[in-house]
Amino acid sequence: MIPDILPLKPYFKETIWGGRTLAKHYNKPLPKEQNIGESWEVSAYANMESVVANGPLEGQTLAQLTQTHKANLLGQSVIDRYGTEFPLLIKLLDAREDLSIQVHPDDTYARAENLGTYGKMEAWYVLQSDNGRVAYGLQDNINKETFASAIREDRVNDAIRFFNVKAGDVVYVPPGTVHALCQNVLIYEVQQSSDLTFRIYDYNRPGADGQPRELHINRSLDVITFDTPTPEPKHWTDFPNATQEYAQLVKSEHFTLERFAPTSQTTHTYPSFATLTLINGNATLKGSTETLTIQKGDTVFIPANRTLTVSPQDTAEYLISSVP
Repeated sequence: MIPDILPLKPYFKETIWGGRTLAKHYNKPLPKEQNIGESWEVSAYANMESVVANGPLEGQTLAQLTQTHKANLLGQSVIDRYGTEFPLLIKLLDAREDLSIQVHPDDTYARAENLGTYGKMEAWYVLQSDNGRVAYGLQDNINKETFASAIREDRVNDAIRFFNVKAGDVVYVPPGTVHALCQNVLIYEVQQSSDLTFRIYDYNRPGADGQPRELHINRSLDVITFDTPTPEPKHWTDFPNATQEYAQLVKSEHFTLERFAPTSQTTHTYPSFATLTLINGNATLKGSTETLTIQKGDTVFIPANRTLTVSPQDTAEYLISSVP
């Protein structure tokens, strides 16, 4: 029997651009003396898996649960589409410094080049920004040739659009979009379960081994969607039919992202699995047999076709990702 609520313990990833903000503001027990850029909240990615934090399934990885419980955990439609490959990856990212300018391929390119089953579609919800910005898309009239010239001449930033962002802004990043998270921005990210990234520019800085990190110029030029304009980041209040208590932020091929800030008890049921991350306040969660109180920064996994009741304690703001 799978409980209706599975609290998860994340995998922490040290990066050259990370910091310690996730411990200060989101109660994460970060490893000492490491700059943690990513907290993999919901992950079945090999060797970087989240595990059940407590309860009867404590210590089991999400990958183990997926292989054992299949449709009972993920939902039959998810199994029909993805098999037992867990399809999503949920992260919190802390950018103390700028991330590399990069781009992700789509599924077709990843498979054709034998780079894995999936490319990488993602979306960001800005949790905090200290006068921060994001790189997102290309300037007008930039094509493959002019962008290749900008790379050769060390003028990449001149060819890219940058946007100042604030808490509550949403950035949708389809495959082929040139982008980067910049310093002093902390985000929630939902993406396909893939770590496939092509670096275009990395500020000529050394990696952890003291050597420059690998760039992937030719592959990047192959997959960038030069003829597709990118919209500006949009605050959650600007989405259609948004209210103080609810907004649908993304509904894409691979995932749906929703924001909730209920003032009273709210019930959720999804035909696929769902993940809930509390980004402000405290809340009590109730399933059919269990009750769990969570705090800011906690993430729980909700198996498919389960009913979850959320009771805010004073205030509660949370994000739910699911598979459409």
